[in-house]
Amino acid sequence: MGFFSDTAVGFTTKLYPTTYSSSSSIIRGSSILYNGGNAYNGTVFTCPSPGLYLFHVSMLTNTKSGGIWIYKNSQQLTLAFAGSDPQWNGASVSAATWLDVGDQVYLRPYSSTLYIDGNSAFTGVKIN
Repeated sequence: MGFFSDTAVGFTTKLYPTTYSSSSSIIRGSSILYNGGNAYNGTVFTCPSPGLYLFHVSMLTNTKSGGIWIYKNSQQLTLAFAGSDPQWNGASVSAATWLDVGDQVYLRPYSSTLYIDGNSAFTGVKIN
């Protein structure tokens, strides 16, 4: 028997390299590296069981004033902001939050235009 149980809930995905043109867009994943519990569908994590969850996003962008919000349902949780220089910048942020069954967690751009590099990543895991 391996370290992970069949009931382990969590995911890691690289983010799809593209330019988002609206702050209401939902940022897509590309290569899903792990998807325990199959709760992440490539854009949105839908909570399968109540508990404390930890989410983390790391981004690389060359967009001036670029950033990514972590959302829970329609609530902004935390912001990874890469600064105001139009050069390659990185940023990351985490959020621990209680989720109930059906709650959704996803990413949205901070500003109306945001380029996401393909080495950016989004991770979520149930910790309790």
